[in-house]
Amino acid sequence: MRKPFVFLLLLSLSLGGVAGCGPWAGTRPIVKIGLVAPFEGLHRPLGYQVLPAVKLALREWNEAGGVNGFMLELVALDDAQDPAMAVQQAREMVVDPDIMGVIGHFDDETTLAALSTYHRAGLPLVIPLATATEVTDRGYSQTFRLGADNNLLGAAAARYAVVDRGARTLAVIRGRADLVNSFITTAREEGAAVVLDLESDEEGLLVALAGERLDMVFFGGGALEGGELLLKMQEAGIDLPLLGGNGLNSPYLVQVAQQAAEGTAYVAITPPIADRDFIDAYTALSGTAPGPYAALAYDATNLLLNALQEAIMVEGRPTRQGVIAALSRSEGYDGLTAHISFDERGQALSPSVYIYEIANGRYPGELRR
Repeated sequence: MRKPFVFLLLLSLSLGGVAGCGPWAGTRPIVKIGLVAPFEGLHRPLGYQVLPAVKLALREWNEAGGVNGFMLELVALDDAQDPAMAVQQAREMVVDPDIMGVIGHFDDETTLAALSTYHRAGLPLVIPLATATEVTDRGYSQTFRLGADNNLLGAAAARYAVVDRGARTLAVIRGRADLVNSFITTAREEGAAVVLDLESDEEGLLVALAGERLDMVFFGGGALEGGELLLKMQEAGIDLPLLGGNGLNSPYLVQVAQQAAEGTAYVAITPPIADRDFIDAYTALSGTAPGPYAALAYDATNLLLNALQEAIMVEGRPTRQGVIAALSRSEGYDGLTAHISFDERGQALSPSVYIYEIANGRYPGELRR
């Protein structure tokens, strides 16, 4: 149990430059923003992709004088992409009365596990990544999601497969149920036949794929499982194009499958990043170029801080309920990734879906917006 504690202590020290260490230290009130992401374990690179984006946004606000006289401090906690840890860290966030909102989590399971904790405490949660349809279908008033859900992603993937690629005979390999079910429904509406509906661990899966005349396979799981599937298909001599959801939107797909990943496509919530100022500022802060989720994390932070500013203006002080009300009123926030408004469920209105393809061993290559 000692390692996570030591890690979080070091992380807190490493964030000291975000707030509380400038000329305003000790002279201006502080308000805190939370970030929960994987900073240890297999998904550690994702956490350290989004962390500089959040720090950058807070630094820009602090350098401009803070939010209505309040300086900003970041509290970043590690959930290791583990649902039990996600609940534990959500509890840590809600008991700190100075935390006015949280950005996270960065996986469907961790987000769903922690949602009720934030809901009971009335702590705003701005979600850059999780795509599970249930996230906003629960109707929690303090939950706000920036990207598309799996229903929209599955439908977009089906239209791409059938309309754009001309696939008429399809197989699906299950993962996210809402994603796969949406794909099947839309593919059939577009006139295609789904002749195989398989589980990823199903015995005889490769034999079933090899035994049908198929145009394409849709995979509803994650990048690691997808990479392993591609290797098995290659070893079995099964040469079929693979299409997936946002779960394949990770460098692990290419790292695992290598050349077997060539031509694999996936639908994603992440736009190509074109803003030169953001790219340069992020790179200067982190030492690396921003990954695909960095801009979403940056937008989530700025959206939350704009709501905090409005809440202070309306109520004269920062309150969680004021931030929730301000987020609910957000209309056409002009971010790096989109013009963002929310419906009554906290779901971003008309979110874009992007199609990417692995080409020349690179992750990713954009096909179209």
